[in-house]
Amino acid sequence: METFFDPSKHPKIKLTVSGNRKTGILEALVDTGFDGYLSLPINVAILLGLELIGVEPVQYADGRTSQELVFSVKVNFDGKEKIVVTTLTAGSVALAGTSLFSEHELKFNFPRQKITLKKVLASSPELAA
Repeated sequence: METFFDPSKHPKIKLTVSGNRKTGILEALVDTGFDGYLSLPINVAILLGLELIGVEPVQYADGRTSQELVFSVKVNFDGKEKIVVTTLTAGSVALAGTSLFSEHELKFNFPRQKITLKKVLASSPELAA
């Protein structure tokens, strides 16, 4: 798992993801406006062989609502494999949403082009504030 800014100054994270057919490394845009775990391009989901697990209502930033197919994907995060849900996008860019970082402190330093990602323990005093 590596965080970085791409040449266009977009914050990204490299993730190892697995489906029923394949494992691969992808670069996902860190999207703080997306409260899900992951949104993957359709071609990536097909390549990995992701398993359909249901349908979920979603609301977009512009207020539209829709029913989205949701899939199960394994993600290597913090050295551990965890199963998370993903939706699909017709676009070519994978998105990493805020649910993926729910146990972490995530800081962006745009002038220095640095991203800090660190796990926060549940008993940390910062969480009590």
